[in-house]
Amino acid sequence: MSAQLVNLGGSSLDKETNALLVQCQGAPIDEDGTAPDFGSVPIMCALGLTARPYQATDDGSAQALIVDVAGFQGVVVGARDTRSAKIVGKLDPGDTVVHSTGKEQAAQLQLKELKRMAALLSKTTGGKTMAVILDGTKDKLQVTHAGAIIEIDKGGDISIVNGGGAGLLLQGSNVHVLGNLVAGKGNPPLCFALCTPAGYPLGGIVACQGVTPGT
Repeated sequence: MSAQLVNLGGSSLDKETNALLVQCQGAPIDEDGTAPDFGSVPIMCALGLTARPYQATDDGSAQALIVDVAGFQGVVVGARDTRSAKIVGKLDPGDTVVHSTGKEQAAQLQLKELKRMAALLSKTTGGKTMAVILDGTKDKLQVTHAGAIIEIDKGGDISIVNGGGAGLLLQGSNVHVLGNLVAGKGNPPLCFALCTPAGYPLGGIVACQGVTPGT
């Protein structure tokens, strides 16, 4: 059995089996100036994980190792993409990352061993990062997007703050409200949602900006 390193081009799906096929062109260039072309061959790597390679660009292409298998022009048994070096370079020993392989590598699942962290990240259309983070070192769960943060700490307290600073803090048996409470046209005082019909605050709500009991 022989193996050869090839450059991966475009990809497609088999019309009958829906199997993933990738275009493979050998390297280095032959003496006559051409490289052996293996055409579209199946890719057989890790079970439960399938990545459709991104086509070659000016800054490189995905590469694969193909082997001879009876009945096929070749079969891809391993692959890498050197354009992902910037992600790999940020890994510490023991870390694992799953990421998209497109031009922006916009979506990632980072599993950090030393930091005890699992982070699900994606880029927005504006290029900003949105994230869901499980932080075992600080014992908290955090969701961030557009300046807003939802956080659950190790004591079970929950805080919700938007990009403008308004929010809620659920701490112990208390509910703390940040910002001004408004409702309806003209923004009248919002008492009906937080107070009893008699106008007295509900148990646990100790202060509400912009709300006058009994109004």
